[in-house]
Amino acid sequence: MSSSSTFEPLVVLQFSSTIPDVTKEWVIKRLTASQEENDGADLLVRYDMDPESHNNILLIGATLHRLLIGAEELRIKKPYKQKTLREFLVSDIDHFDNSENPTNFLLKSEKQRIIWEEMQVIRPLEHEHFVPGFPTKAITPENDTILGLLRDMDFIVSIFPLHDKEDIKLIEHDWFMSKDSLFKSQDIHKVRNYFGENVAYYFAFLEFYTKALIPTALLGLILSFWPSSDFFKYSTFCIFNVIWWSIFIERWKRVSITLAYQWGTLDLQVFERPRSLYYGDLHRSPVTNQQERRYPTWKRSLKKYLVTYPITMFCLALTLWIYFTYYAIQKKTEKTYPLDKSIYLPRAKVMRLAPSIGYSLFVVPLNMVYKKLATYLTNYENHRLQSGYENNLTSKLFLFYFMNCFIGLFYEAFFNANYGNVAQLLTAFVIINAILLKFTEQIGPYIFKRVKKSQLVVNRAPTDAKVSDAVKQAKTLTPFEGTYSDYLTIFEQYGYVALFSAVFPWVTICALINNIFELRADAFKYCYVYQRPFAQPAWNIGSWHYAFDILSLVAIVTNTALIAMQPSVREYFSSYTDAEYILFFVAAEHVLLALKFAISFAIPDIPHEVQIAKAKSLYESNQALRRERERKALKAQESIMKS
Repeated sequence: MSSSSTFEPLVVLQFSSTIPDVTKEWVIKRLTASQEENDGADLLVRYDMDPESHNNILLIGATLHRLLIGAEELRIKKPYKQKTLREFLVSDIDHFDNSENPTNFLLKSEKQRIIWEEMQVIRPLEHEHFVPGFPTKAITPENDTILGLLRDMDFIVSIFPLHDKEDIKLIEHDWFMSKDSLFKSQDIHKVRNYFGENVAYYFAFLEFYTKALIPTALLGLILSFWPSSDFFKYSTFCIFNVIWWSIFIERWKRVSITLAYQWGTLDLQVFERPRSLYYGDLHRSPVTNQQERRYPTWKRSLKKYLVTYPITMFCLALTLWIYFTYYAIQKKTEKTYPLDKSIYLPRAKVMRLAPSIGYSLFVVPLNMVYKKLATYLTNYENHRLQSGYENNLTSKLFLFYFMNCFIGLFYEAFFNANYGNVAQLLTAFVIINAILLKFTEQIGPYIFKRVKKSQLVVNRAPTDAKVSDAVKQAKTLTPFEGTYSDYLTIFEQYGYVALFSAVFPWVTICALINNIFELRADAFKYCYVYQRPFAQPAWNIGSWHYAFDILSLVAIVTNTALIAMQPSVREYFSSYTDAEYILFFVAAEHVLLALKFAISFAIPDIPHEVQIAKAKSLYESNQALRRERERKALKAQESIMKS
């Protein structure tokens, strides 16, 4: 245990109320044990003294020396005095910027990440074969980790880094608190310094996408009121969609690579440890030459073919059944309430809109169910590495959301050619999505936080001290579950805009207005609703980039088909036979696909300034290596001459 005078709490470990005291003491001993003697984590630990913690909340920190050693082990890059980023070395600390102030040399998010990485790999001692206080739980010291064992026994409620009030106040004013923040670009580097690259990339992508909506929204607004033929409007908007969103994807690649270079994560190669939830039999690894758990590939494939794929097909069939049920109700409603010129016309319009609203209300909770199901199936498949886990989860979410959100729009647009219903569904989806997601992700959790916070204050005696930050954050903030929900929201909206905005251009205007407020609402959510996430190094938005790229390809097909299926367009090409007409638009589709690939080829992924900076860094490294070799050769020559 540590003395409070030099202790800076960085990470919170909250035990469940069922954990025996002897088990807690065992965990503390392993966390505080020295690395050299007992292969411990060498961290500083103390109990939170707040009565509400019930001795179940540990505050974890580390000495400056331990943090610097951890930064070197994790190969964290810091600004060098030659204005470049280099992997930190303790022996070379004097040549790094801000080395004269060692206490603040590392960002707090970096310190918390170092502690988290150490906690994840701490293991029992070699002579320990069962968990203290729980003799029925056998352990394998070579493979089992302390945190893994505690999770298996449900002894951990949460582990999270502490929010820092002072740091939040430094970024909140320009980010979301001031009136000007709605129309100012966010300082993404401040976001990265506080939350890490993984979260910063989400906010950078959301802002970049929101700015990309501006030309599309302006064009949609102009064409909505422009007195021209439907052929001109649809053709102009569809062709613009194809070109603009292809450019958007390519431009984002350049932005993400520039950010990765500035943050020191470009070309970052990290040795991935197996996931904490990964299980299997012990085998000697050919890479580390240590005993590691291995799960047979054939078993995972069997789970996919016998469980995951059949359940996925069933869910897709369920999605189709739900849509056709809505479609039957919609047709019956339209027949019951015709749009004639009677006094009941307003009522008829409302009643005809009701099925679309009901269908939209059903789609949103079904998306939530599909998200949980995709997560469960991916966990069930037992992927070894986090990267493989995320790729498989993203592919399932892409399939579920694509079918659930877009199947109705595709059917109405391409089978029924009922563009009035497409516009009606788009309106219902966008508005209801915005309302429900605001409540479930932001308003609801914030109200819950305020209620829990007031309960903490009411339950305390007037003479008690204020509630500690650790207790408040553990008991009032929502645990952070990753950026998947946020990316899914953008993915769904991007699909509406890129695939169907030609039918209903106002959807881009609604998306733009929503995102202007969403960006700031999400910033507030991350600062005041969620527990702080651990910083994770990232060099792009991960597999989501491929999901958005696939949608941009599908957009070429849908936009070309939307033009071809317009009656006014067919009338314009009335001299063509049906076969010639189809061949013309198939050729147009191939031209647009070729144009997309030409844009991809014409816009280099790596900006010129980043290429120059990388080449300069490589040159300086080679020169430094050459000087070091010359120094060693000269030293060896002098030694020979002396002897």
